[in-house]
Amino acid sequence: MRLLSARQQFIADHSSTNYLFFAAKPLSKETRAYINTLSSHVDVGNRKAELQYHGDYADLGEARRKKFLEHYDVEVRESYDWWTLSVMLDADKVKAIKFKDYEVEGEASLTFEKQGKRICVCFDGWHQDYGASYEAFGEDTMEALAELGLALREELYAGETDALQVMHDYCAADEVSGGNSDVGHQLASILEAY
Repeated sequence: MRLLSARQQFIADHSSTNYLFFAAKPLSKETRAYINTLSSHVDVGNRKAELQYHGDYADLGEARRKKFLEHYDVEVRESYDWWTLSVMLDADKVKAIKFKDYEVEGEASLTFEKQGKRICVCFDGWHQDYGASYEAFGEDTMEALAELGLALREELYAGETDALQVMHDYCAADEVSGGNSDVGHQLASILEAY
């Protein structure tokens, strides 16, 4: 074998979009095989799918993102230090929550979208205090945020909306409130005002 040419390439971390889709329970072999067909960038495990797109304009796209969310319970996305946490909820388990009271759209947004029999809670465009996050979660921030998303889901199923209030206040007033619930407190501790 002969080496015909070599090319050096540098891909900067700041110009990539990273995704982690996370499931509460292991996915079937068939589902994992299907997920693997959704992107050539995906690394699929029993409970998670990880993707990284390099450069401007390289992205998963909204249609494929929704296909991932049909099978996963949480999405964590980071792009240029802007973070997104999406949590899928069984609509029947959160009928008592008035989501419209918490909805905010702006530089940072908290939105709620019905997708089939589920509701997608999307906390988008927030900034993370990396020092506080490292202290709270260690090195694997994305997986820790996915676990936090599952904990948020359980709080919402129990009727606890404190974390929604923390996200709402952050989006509406660029204010980080203390948070009384476990998830609300953790979110408040890692959010960085923009």
